[in-house]
Amino acid sequence: MDILKKYNYDEKLFEGLRKKFLAGEFSDRNNILKAKIEPPNAADFFNPKNDTSQNEKLRNIGSDTIKRGKLGVVIVNGGMATRFGGVVKGIVEVYDGKSFLQIKLEQIKKVNRKYNVQIPIYLMNSYATEHATLEHLKKNNWFGLENSIKCFNQFIAKRLNTDGSFVTPENESYYGPGHGDFVFAFSQSEYLSSFIKSGGTHIWYSNVDNLGATISELIFGYHIYKDSEMTVELAEKYSGDKGGAPAVVDGHLEIVEQFKFPADFNQDLISVFNTATYIFKAKALDRKFKLPFYYVEKKAEDKKVIQFERLAGDLSLFLKTKYIVVNREERFFPIKTPQDLEKSKENLKKKFE
Repeated sequence: MDILKKYNYDEKLFEGLRKKFLAGEFSDRNNILKAKIEPPNAADFFNPKNDTSQNEKLRNIGSDTIKRGKLGVVIVNGGMATRFGGVVKGIVEVYDGKSFLQIKLEQIKKVNRKYNVQIPIYLMNSYATEHATLEHLKKNNWFGLENSIKCFNQFIAKRLNTDGSFVTPENESYYGPGHGDFVFAFSQSEYLSSFIKSGGTHIWYSNVDNLGATISELIFGYHIYKDSEMTVELAEKYSGDKGGAPAVVDGHLEIVEQFKFPADFNQDLISVFNTATYIFKAKALDRKFKLPFYYVEKKAEDKKVIQFERLAGDLSLFLKTKYIVVNREERFFPIKTPQDLEKSKENLKKKFE
């Protein structure tokens, strides 16, 4: 089967984006917000460490909803892992022969045993990760979760040279156009609709490389109690941290990626950042979204190439969103490079064994 067809290349969509680029309407300058941007107030976020009065109630709400089989999990295992040397990161050994994916799945199995449930797991791969990931799962008997895991794929697109021509040879031009594909690919796979029809009500979304993004009854309970369509986990910023963060854009609190902030906006005024771990109300995802695409420059074979990507955090532009500040030392362990893994290996083993 043709790879572009298999992974749902939308020629009309991307040709339109390419024409905008050629017309000078799409560049890194166009990524920057032209709106009024203000830092959020601390009152915009719930911090269970500072306000413990409702924590037990929230945990009970979360526990009860898990027991009733209402929760599903999406693990994002797509992309290209360019900063990790282009390997399939989900199957990389973290410690003691265990891969990122194995550890994530074992965390879910613990919740299954605790509540006597079988949480459905939806694994989003990409054209670059699907084959190796399926082989890894088969080799390890799906880590005992064959009946729970459903795989679907993010989409595919073709990179451009800086003059707007397609990178050649074509098979070296392919890329996954951002984790914003999640909501479209999940819906198109029909797993979202079948999850809802089976009585599922909430989806917990996290990246395969963040082993701290486990199922927390308290966080889940907060999401349910607030009747949130999207709940974002935030972590305290440390010096030198970069990344997306919540900001008030023309009066609306939303996730803003770092590259969208104007140069004259002091990002240090925002004390927290986005961990890219979200809980969604499943029915809120069952609609058409117009997520924006962004201009992205990458290096491929020592030359600059152009990509157009969309981001899952931008669902906060459309959904009723709540924000919770989590313990960074417990819930945020992103591993973006082999050096990160080497430095964190012993700490990760202590945390998750």
